[in-house]
This record gives sequence, structure tokens and C-alpha cells, in this order.
Amino acid sequence: MTIRIEARARLHLGMIDLHGGLGRKFGSIGVALQHPKVLVEASPSSKLVIDGQDQKRAEAFARRLFERYTLAGGAHLRIEETIPAHVGLGSGTQLALAVGTAVAKLHNLDVGIAELAALLGRGKRSGIGIGAFKYGGFLVDGGCLIESMREKRLSSLPPIIFRCPFPEAWTFVIAIPEVKVGLSGKSEEEAFDSLSPLPPEYVGKICRLLVMKILPSLMERDITGFGESLSEIQGLVGDSFAAAQGGRYASKISAEIITCMLQCGAKGAGQSSWGPTIYGLVESEAQALTLERRVIEFIKERGKARVFRARASNREREKWRW
Repeated sequence: MTIRIEARARLHLGMIDLHGGLGRKFGSIGVALQHPKVLVEASPSSKLVIDGQDQKRAEAFARRLFERYTLAGGAHLRIEETIPAHVGLGSGTQLALAVGTAVAKLHNLDVGIAELAALLGRGKRSGIGIGAFKYGGFLVDGGCLIESMREKRLSSLPPIIFRCPFPEAWTFVIAIPEVKVGLSGKSEEEAFDSLSPLPPEYVGKICRLLVMKILPSLMERDITGFGESLSEIQGLVGDSFAAAQGGRYASKISAEIITCMLQCGAKGAGQSSWGPTIYGLVESEAQALTLERRVIEFIKERGKARVFRARASNREREKWRW
């Protein structure tokens, strides 16, 4: 028996509430991508064997399952593809859930995605990576219960409160400049701890843009309204994280690429998570090809970056219990 699990990257489009006055905190917006992706192949083995890419992280995730559920035997896991690590595309969550799902299926474990995510340390603040793994499409999560976060209860995982397919023709141009990688792990924890709570009116502006412009524009397939509100939210979120990342965006080149994308026709643009991944959104593959060429030409004189096109992944995983 051989099991193959795919897990696709996601763009994290911003956090909603850094105030927390209503008893919940964070809340996130995001979208799953068709690529890059994690691809894990699992087959029976008498011991745990890891081949391929990112072996160290994959082994750590697998061993947590073996220890938690006292599984007999092992597993042969081959990590055929991975997502670039610590660049804002959700590599850790997707690798963890792909490995966890593969091991669970191989050993016939009756375990849901929420339980896997909690065990593997995912979804501490954002539910977008977990939602992208399960549902695909455009996603909004409702943040974490502050009380549950303190007590480290399973209910602290952010629930997905909105999900819908992303327009198939809309295409992202993604640039990953070769600069310092984004925050993760302990440094990310410290950054969040250092942030001052946002004023309620600031949070209210983000919420209003989300509910009264982003979501209606998405449902009506209005890319102009969607892109405008997305860019505005990105600016507000970027400013709230400026003290932790040194400015509205992770680096000077990131800010310059965003400006370039908007000037060259992107309907909306921003930074995914802590960066350095930058994205711009256009209405078609043809427009994306043109924008991609313009961005590559722009970056050529300023440094190095990986630039590519990606559409959203609307593919839902089989109906696992949440």
C-alpha cells in the first residue's frame, strides 16, 4: 500500500484583530495556491525511514505521531516536493499536515485535522494554513479564544468562518526576493509578544474593508474592488507590524516590488505573512505573464528573486471531520 498526500502553499493576506477586546484575537485572511506544494509518499516499513527533501522537519513531525499514539512498526516517507521554508508560504503547516495525514492513513488512525494540527503545533494564531490544507479556496478564520490560548486547549485553534472558491482566472504573480527570511519559531513568538494592541477603531477599519468590500467584491467577481481593499488592508496590517519587521514590509526591495506591481497593472498587491514573499493579483493568465516579465526586469537591476505565476487552488480534501 502506497499513500500520496499533496499540500499546497497559501498566501496569508493579513490579520484582522490585534486588539483582542472581544475575547478573540488575530483572525486571518488567506488563499490556497496550486503551487508550490508539498508531496509526501508513504508506504509500510518496520521502522521510520525518511527520504527526499526537508528530512529533519518531516521526521520530527512523524515521531510526534508515533509517540502520541504509540504506533507499532514504522513508515517509509518520501518527501518528493516541498514549499520554500520561512518565506511566507506556509511551508511548516503544509509539511506537518501532509506528514501527519500520511502516517495517520497508513496506520488507520481515526484522527481529525484539528487534532493533528494541535499535536504538531500548527494553528497557534492563524487557521489559514489548516483551512488551505482541508478546504482550499479563499478563507477567513475567526481568530483564537484568548482564554483557550492561555490554557493551550484544542478550542484555541482558529475556526474557518468563511470559505468560497477563488475565481479560476484570477492569477497571482509571486516574487520571493533573496533577502533575510521571515520570522518563525521563537523569533515570531517574541515579535507577537512585543506588539502593542491596536486601537479598536483601527481593527474596525480592517473589519469594514473585509466585510463590506473584499467579500462582496469576491462574490461579484469584481477584481478592482477586491484588489483595492486587499491593498488597503495590507497597508494597515503592515503598519501594525512595522515595529517587529522594521517597516510596513519586510525589506526595502519588498516595498519596491509592491509599488512596481501596482504601477504595472496589478489590481492589488502585498506581502504574505512575514515575507519576504510578495504577490500581485491580475485578472488573467495573459496579464500575469506580462506582469511577471515586468517584475523580473525590475528586479534584475536591484538584486535576485524567484518570480512565478500561480492561481488559487479550490480543491477540497476528502471530507475529514474538523
